[in-house]
Amino acid sequence: MSLLISFLIGIQMLHLVAASSPFPFLYPSCNSLVVKAAAEVALDKLNADRSEGYILALQRIYDAREIPQRNGGSLFYLTLDVLETECYVLTGKQWKECKIRNMHETIYGQCKVIIHFNRNSDRSHLYSYHCDLRPLCSLVILGLCPDCPTPGNLTDAKYQQTALETLAKFNAENEHNHYFVLVNVTKASSQWVIGSSYFVEYTIWETSCRKSPPVSDITRCPLLPVETAERGLCKGSVMISEVDKNKFVTVKCEFFPHLPPVTGEQTPQSESRPGQEEHQDDGERHRDENQHHHHHSHLHHHKHHGQDQEDQKPHQPHPTAGIQETPSKQKKPVGEVIIHPSSSKNPFLEMQEPNLTSGPTLASPEQEGGPHSAKPAQPTIPPFPRGFSKSAQCPGDTAVEIPGLQLPSRPQAETS
Repeated sequence: MSLLISFLIGIQMLHLVAASSPFPFLYPSCNSLVVKAAAEVALDKLNADRSEGYILALQRIYDAREIPQRNGGSLFYLTLDVLETECYVLTGKQWKECKIRNMHETIYGQCKVIIHFNRNSDRSHLYSYHCDLRPLCSLVILGLCPDCPTPGNLTDAKYQQTALETLAKFNAENEHNHYFVLVNVTKASSQWVIGSSYFVEYTIWETSCRKSPPVSDITRCPLLPVETAERGLCKGSVMISEVDKNKFVTVKCEFFPHLPPVTGEQTPQSESRPGQEEHQDDGERHRDENQHHHHHSHLHHHKHHGQDQEDQKPHQPHPTAGIQETPSKQKKPVGEVIIHPSSSKNPFLEMQEPNLTSGPTLASPEQEGGPHSAKPAQPTIPPFPRGFSKSAQCPGDTAVEIPGLQLPSRPQAETS
């Protein structure tokens, strides 16, 4: 009998050990200064890792977990409520520099990120991210602003034609020596004012075709190489008046800065990882700061560009749309951003749980490498835990309120 009791107690202990988390997670406040700093840096690195789409801004820290590391560093597992801004990711801007979109243009959602952040040196490394986004429900927009522009399908012929028509105006009026072609329509909407009005945003790419003599079909023009071509984002509109049948065409384009190419050996983020903080010198830090300044000092309106690029070698021929935004040798992103269709249901319940994982165990401080090691060992990152953390101070404060957008609240049944 005593043997049976001992056996049953052993089985219960085994279940308890199996159910407990093998990783020493802490549950910090979502309003703590360190968590906020880690979240802000993570979002900047997430945006810098992407090659298409718009920069995301932080609306709220929904949940936070932390695994302490050596030298003041920690692995943070953060769930962030985010909003889309008006800045394209290729501008290289930080999210705090960008304007959040108006209510009727709202794209919102959540990002789960894993980042190593050092509170002492501010060095950091983004390991992975997964974002689920969607537009604000059209019924909500209609109820709050019935006269606002209505979002449209990017592939509709009327929006593609609007983009081509406004781009033709840009090519005719700008002071550049070469033609630009349409890459992708990125935003589309329509509105009735005194007639049908169509609004688009789209990316453009410089070709090798000179404007003199004129070219009848610019879709046949070869693209200039990504290293030297001007690329940018245009906002255009076409309005046809039902009063006098006049057509009004407007367009404004801004060029992206020439960012240094990113290869498999480089990342758009700090390379500091657990155990590497002591190897970062002041010279590297100054180079990072100078590079950041260069990124944000080259956003131009098209009127400032009149340089001759005739000597540049043309790139491959291109279709009228679907051109890749980045060179083929660019490193693979460490995460993904998915935009779902608009929904009238609770969208946060419909967004799937991502499996952010790199392995089952975490390296010990001894495995991370000491100050004399040539190349510190890479830690294995545990997967992103499911459910809500045990933090009593999460979610955090909301930075931006959007009319009609209800953010998810703390679950009643908490799991770790």
